[in-house]
Amino acid sequence: MRLSFKIFCCCALFSGALPVHSEERLVSHQAVYDIALASTAGGAASVVSAKGKMRYSIQKVCGQWRTESVFSLDIGYELSGLDTTNWKQTTRESADGCLFDFEVFVREKGKDRKSLAGSAACKDNKKVLRLSYPVQSEAVFPQNVLFPVQQTLRLLESASSAERNVSVYVYDGTRPEALYSMNTFISIPDRFHSDSVLGDVDLILGKKAYRFDTAFFEEFKTTDLPDGTPYYEVSLYYYDNGISDKIVQNFNSYRLVSTLTELRRLPELPCL
Repeated sequence: MRLSFKIFCCCALFSGALPVHSEERLVSHQAVYDIALASTAGGAASVVSAKGKMRYSIQKVCGQWRTESVFSLDIGYELSGLDTTNWKQTTRESADGCLFDFEVFVREKGKDRKSLAGSAACKDNKKVLRLSYPVQSEAVFPQNVLFPVQQTLRLLESASSAERNVSVYVYDGTRPEALYSMNTFISIPDRFHSDSVLGDVDLILGKKAYRFDTAFFEEFKTTDLPDGTPYYEVSLYYYDNGISDKIVQNFNSYRLVSTLTELRRLPELPCL
């Protein structure tokens, strides 16, 4: 299965705008994670090693959220040897979910090559997605489809309201067909935190941390997985300010874990 990168049931689908105060809980920051192999199913074609880095930043600029996710990952296979992935996504998103611009790059021969680009906006109580690269195309989503920052806000708002199950539709801009139904179970908060984090650790010390166990199901199937089988699964901890840790990605035959190692506070930037 192709790697899918993301920072993350029983209730009704969410619709409508989030409360204004929910956006205020997010803190602008840059986080660095170490990626390692958590487990493998074994077998002749199995993954036997994994090592990499992930850098994620989210910053409020002129009232909009800008993110950058950068991955460098080496995966070793029993039969085929080492496979290296270098991947980057940049996004711009409004908290009301009516603006979402995204670009995806892969690094080849020391240079970033664009592999996907597009934008989405609200129109007539729907969300219109327009891909501009590698081909031009258009899709129309219902108003209740969430983009990544709105997804995070929705989960944090649910956790603080003591909801335990959340179901939403999400488009994350990682693939042209990356529309998922996302089912999440939220565990009660604790004081979880990593002891070895460097940098602005005051961003997480003493903060509540909720565990989110999430399954993503493809709305436009690109695999031969049986019906009802998740495309992939993620468990992670979110602090109540939106910083994440212990991200475990389950790709069925193996699991990766990303552990927070560095934190840096970023300033919110005004409009120029």
